[in-house]
Amino acid sequence: MKRIFTILTVAVAMIVAASCEKYEDGRPAKDIRAEFEKMYPDAWDVEWERYRDGGWVVSFETGKWPDGTDRKAFYDKYGNWVQTITEVLLADVPQNIMNYLQESDYGQAQFEDNDAEYFETQSGDDFYRFDLVMGGREMDVDVNSNGEVTPATYGYF
Repeated sequence: MKRIFTILTVAVAMIVAASCEKYEDGRPAKDIRAEFEKMYPDAWDVEWERYRDGGWVVSFETGKWPDGTDRKAFYDKYGNWVQTITEVLLADVPQNIMNYLQESDYGQAQFEDNDAEYFETQSGDDFYRFDLVMGGREMDVDVNSNGEVTPATYGYF
């Protein structure tokens, strides 16, 4: 009887260990995971979630634990990388981007938070998104490296 109990215990432990994986919220196809791991080999605290159109969004951190950088990468339903959003402290936003914002119609606005989001896009049209308050109204404003300052547009995701 002891032998059967031991065998069952070992079998259950092996099944539990085999079912543990790096991805907590879902299991995207191997090609999507491979692309992600190629792009972000140092990612940790990885959580995959199915997006409404069949694509995937993966939340993760990079950098040294426990003070990593929060990121989200988006993949379409075919497994193609679409964009990555990275949280950036305002102090780390390039000065030319801050200058463009200050020289724009939004130059008098107050920052709602002490950070911004940096959008890296498949098309290469990267930009920073700021949460601002102006005249008692909250708004998101995008600023790209060409100096274009526009109200935020919400693209693929």
